[in-house]
Amino acid sequence: MADMAIPDIIQNPGSFDPDAAFWLKAAQSAIRAYCGWHVTPNTRLTGALNCRGGAVIRLPARHITAIASLSGRDGRPIPYAYDPDTGLVESTVAPFPIGVAAVSYDIMAGYDECPDVQGVLVTAARRYASTPNGLVRSQSVNGASVSYDPTSLMQEERLRLLPYRLAGLP
Repeated sequence: MADMAIPDIIQNPGSFDPDAAFWLKAAQSAIRAYCGWHVTPNTRLTGALNCRGGAVIRLPARHITAIASLSGRDGRPIPYAYDPDTGLVESTVAPFPIGVAAVSYDIMAGYDECPDVQGVLVTAARRYASTPNGLVRSQSVNGASVSYDPTSLMQEERLRLLPYRLAGLP
């Protein structure tokens, strides 16, 4: 394999100046990574799921406002029942197809307004900007070493985000 140069995440670190917009994006990324989906705004999502078969799947979002289509790899629609309280989708005729990218979806999902998530976003972004090194993740006294986590969510923030987090199947 030939040597390939992978571009840096920050193209020119020497001249990079993280501004408020940068810290908002960093906090947004942390929230979305923790929740496992975008949360807000309500938007169209399309994709394909790996599936092990069975009668029940979970789509990769919560607060699904519309399911435009759900189909197998062959393009045929899959009859389903959706439970908005749990976010689970049940195949009403036969088990879901088995395999990689076996179930395709076209959905609308996300909250139009989400002030509690926006509150976590603003709080985390302010903290990230005010502590450029981040929160102390670990330290040792005699060895004088400290490690930082610049974009972690606090326990209280994770608790506030818990209702928005994707969960596994029951």
